[in-house]
Amino acid sequence: MKLKESEFTTIRDKIYQYCGINLHEGKQALVRSRVLKRIRKLGMSNFAQYINYLEKDGTGNEFLALVDVLTTNKTSFFREDQHFEFIRKEVIPQINGRNVKWWSAGCSTGEEPVTCSMVLQEEGVPPGKVKILATDLSREVLQIGKRGVYTAKKVADIPPKVRKKYFQRISENQFQVSGEIRKMITYGRLNLKKKWPMNGPFHIIMCRNVMIYFNRETQQKLVSRFRDMLKPGGYLFIGHSESVSSENKGLKNVCPAVYKKI
Repeated sequence: MKLKESEFTTIRDKIYQYCGINLHEGKQALVRSRVLKRIRKLGMSNFAQYINYLEKDGTGNEFLALVDVLTTNKTSFFREDQHFEFIRKEVIPQINGRNVKWWSAGCSTGEEPVTCSMVLQEEGVPPGKVKILATDLSREVLQIGKRGVYTAKKVADIPPKVRKKYFQRISENQFQVSGEIRKMITYGRLNLKKKWPMNGPFHIIMCRNVMIYFNRETQQKLVSRFRDMLKPGGYLFIGHSESVSSENKGLKNVCPAVYKKI
């Protein structure tokens, strides 16, 4: 089933206008394969029919389903472990004993906020002192995060002592995050391009490997908004393949892909 250039452009523009994700020309094959999942599920015969259905769907549910299939949700526990070493050595000594607001923006299936919770627990931070807000655009990944159930393959890279302490085996191939860890995390759906309803300021904001899907202009606007939501002295964590422009004043690079609000 061929995806015409005009059809690709229509889908690309709709997604960009909605959430800022930049599906450039090199993403045509990805868009085709992922939208085909929706076309087959709906029993349709081509992309034109699907786009017509999408535009006439007054509920907006199909558009949200399209967003779910087009968003990339690659993640893992302790991903980019240097950040968690920085948290252990630099962040926790500064926040321990205080009431802390922490935001995992683009949390995907929950591995990042769960890792943060485990690190905080392991370093002796009282569970009730830190509240972690975990947000993502995709409804599907948020449901996985809320449930807190992961395959044996997913949890294999967690140190055995930590895994035994914070996960319970519920079947031969499934492990569930402990209730104590899950209580620290609140999951919610958020479009980073739209208005943010939550109250700041935050001590920590982590938005790692999310901005790579945005164009430069959208990236820098997002960084400015994150800076404004940070407490003075708070930290912004981004992905190692991402960067903060020198035009964004008020953020000082203190570690690879870690910035402090000054």
